Amino acid sequence: MSEELTMPRLSDTMEEGRIGRWLKREGDSFREGDVIAEIETDKATMEFQAYDAGTVLRIIVDDGETAALGAPIAIVGEAGETVEAPAEKPAEPAPAEPAEASHPETPVPDANVSSEAPPSAPAPQGNGKTEVLRVSPIARRMADAAGLDLRTLAGQGSGPDGRIVKADVERTLAGETSEPATSGSPQPTERPPAETLASGTAVSGDEVHELSPMLKAVAKRMGDSKATVPHFYVTSEIDMTRALVLRKELNEALADSGEKVSVNDLIVRACAQALVAHPQAHRSYVNGRHVYHAHAHVGIAVALDDGLIVPVLRDADAKSLRAIAAEARDLAERARAGKLRQAEIEDGTFTVSNMGMLGVSAFAAIINPPESAILAVSATIQRPVVRDGTVTVGDVMSVTLSCDHRACSGADGARLLQTVKRHLEAPTLLLA
Repeated sequence: MSEELTMPRLSDTMEEGRIGRWLKREGDSFREGDVIAEIETDKATMEFQAYDAGTVLRIIVDDGETAALGAPIAIVGEAGETVEAPAEKPAEPAPAEPAEASHPETPVPDANVSSEAPPSAPAPQGNGKTEVLRVSPIARRMADAAGLDLRTLAGQGSGPDGRIVKADVERTLAGETSEPATSGSPQPTERPPAETLASGTAVSGDEVHELSPMLKAVAKRMGDSKATVPHFYVTSEIDMTRALVLRKELNEALADSGEKVSVNDLIVRACAQALVAHPQAHRSYVNGRHVYHAHAHVGIAVALDDGLIVPVLRDADAKSLRAIAAEARDLAERARAGKLRQAEIEDGTFTVSNMGMLGVSAFAAIINPPESAILAVSATIQRPVVRDGTVTVGDVMSVTLSCDHRACSGADGARLLQTVKRHLEAPTLLLA
């Protein structure tokens, strides 16, 4: 008996998901526990596992397409079982302006047709008959924004039953499609001027891309944070000379085991120690109350090709430097591969954002609520420093702590950063 697979809730804040790719296509069988698709949520790309054995009979939401939470995305059942094609109601034809006298058979699209048109619209054919033009919602939005007449792609869709999907529109906009098969086929319309685009900022030649669920969530959360959380900033310079010496000695001693300690691992360890030592700076403001955190769950910002994800190193205060290094490397590798589990990106109490490897001299990061602080780490550079009254060359790192003033006072933030500095400048404390 066939049944529908629906868009699962893979994140506590998820409202919709986008199919990254189907790992099992129509006709493919799978076993219980097999990963059948990768789904992009507002937080990460998650694996969708089968809860029973079966066969993919029909894919409803194809690669790159978005569906609301609980909406059907595929039909599965027994091998050889047939399913009816999904019924799609044709939309009313778009109003047409008078055609050119020399081409009376070619309708001219109305520029005032709303971009909220249904996903199916009739496509005129050379024999005068009307055929349903199946278009995914995201493909229609992209085409509307770019001024692309979707009728030029009639019969060329790469989705199920010839459905036009996002990839088809992207290829067309990039000029990779072939010429229409008949001379009577409608030609693509010119790109509308910038002022007609929803963004109001695109100009001729610009490309319009839909945000992934993750980027949408980042845009919303960071916008809300900056607008509603009263940030204040504390900046300090840390002499990393001794910390770098310790790191070199540790890596030489651990070379045979394949373990490696990074500068970021030292920073995470110092922050975890400082957080438990300063509970006034390690609490969250939630609904008019302060929530004190018993353990330091430190988020590590990881840059992706297009976006950012923050896996959480739980109970960092209770872990050794070597344990932090091993776990942080594993989390970062799986974050870039899209293999993180939901529990690994939740419940952070503090975040470290390190752009030192990019040569950044200074920056301030935006807090990720309900966390109350985030440490922005800049590059370590060699410059003159004074030690015991003598000028010498030192390795100096600039850091900026962003704090939520509702949860943390200026003095508490300064004390927290002071302890981080002390532990990095006397790095044997990191081994305690």
